[in-house]
Amino acid sequence: MNNRVIPISLAVIDRDQRERLERMISANPMVRLVGEDAEEMGVLIYEPGDSVEEDMPHIIHALESGQAEDVYLAGDVADPEILIRAMRSGIREYLKFPVDENDLRAAVLRTAMRLSLGVDDTGKGRLFTVLGCKPGVGSTTLAVNLACVLNERGPGRTVLLDLRQPMGEIPYFLDLKHDYTWGDLVTDISRLDATYLRSVMAEHASGLHVLPGPATGERPDEHTLFLILEQLRHSYDFVVVDAAAPGEDELPKEVELADSILLAMQLSLPCLARVARLAESLSGQDPDADRRMRLVANRVTRNASIGVPEAAEVLGREIAWAVPEDGEAALSAINQGTPLVQAFPKSASAKAVRNLAKGLAPEEKKACKGLSLPFSSLFRKKGKASDANDNMAGAAL
Repeated sequence: MNNRVIPISLAVIDRDQRERLERMISANPMVRLVGEDAEEMGVLIYEPGDSVEEDMPHIIHALESGQAEDVYLAGDVADPEILIRAMRSGIREYLKFPVDENDLRAAVLRTAMRLSLGVDDTGKGRLFTVLGCKPGVGSTTLAVNLACVLNERGPGRTVLLDLRQPMGEIPYFLDLKHDYTWGDLVTDISRLDATYLRSVMAEHASGLHVLPGPATGERPDEHTLFLILEQLRHSYDFVVVDAAAPGEDELPKEVELADSILLAMQLSLPCLARVARLAESLSGQDPDADRRMRLVANRVTRNASIGVPEAAEVLGREIAWAVPEDGEAALSAINQGTPLVQAFPKSASAKAVRNLAKGLAPEEKKACKGLSLPFSSLFRKKGKASDANDNMAGAAL
């Protein structure tokens, strides 16, 4: 981890909250407060006010160009429109007033991890999280075969992470022997870097890298899981996560950070009901979840009583992909410990997974980022607003 002391700039309207943050910063050895006229901005803690439409483009440019190392939004209420705009621009930290010292420390730890990786966000791999709406819908089969197809683009550049609880089954699907699991990373997360991460990976004959789950033990805490996922994204082109369906009112890190959330389902009434509740829950906690969520109808049979169009109409959501039922081939592949796309490449299911991978991650060039604009007016504006009207805190949130 990077031991550098991180500078923090404050653009906070509320005087009491500003003073509270100043005290927390002075008590935290990982950070230091810098003045409005300092040459370095470091981490910007910004409270949106009436001028948010004018300020936000400057903040986004500063973050994208590297003038700001990170940006935390702060305030009383999280305005969904501002959060969506912030998330799409790479701002993922939000500090709710009154700021809790543990929340600030956790945000700083995540920033330190990103900085220690030494790689711009534009170089990150893409994270695809596969969820089953309930157990038994074939989400592990989908995750394994999706990872295998993506790995064909560049063997060794795709990793498959097993987060199923209480015990993942990915090694059985790949007939894969392994010595380590993500549990070994959790026991000494302070050592986590690219070299340590590679040392615990299991490698399939195809070149696919796999990080299995431990046979026993709880899932990593959210901060630890964030560090693991970020390191994976900086080390691989594609990260595929086989995850358990979250409970109600639960937003796991592998869902929050995913570029795409694949929600696997079958065309049955219990599955449709569960998908509706789960999609509503995730969207309520993360305003950006709808944009990233893709429904996958799995094990679709001919002449089913509920078809894909009917299911989409009931849910009020598009079903992006349908994978046909191919039980005999799928079961044979699992028993062989060979991915379906390799054991039966001409099967209807294998072809559907390949189409899914092509639609999910088409080949594309990465765009260049622009430059930032000056920030001195932002800090002056915040200072004057604080002196003139202390009641403006969080007005736009």
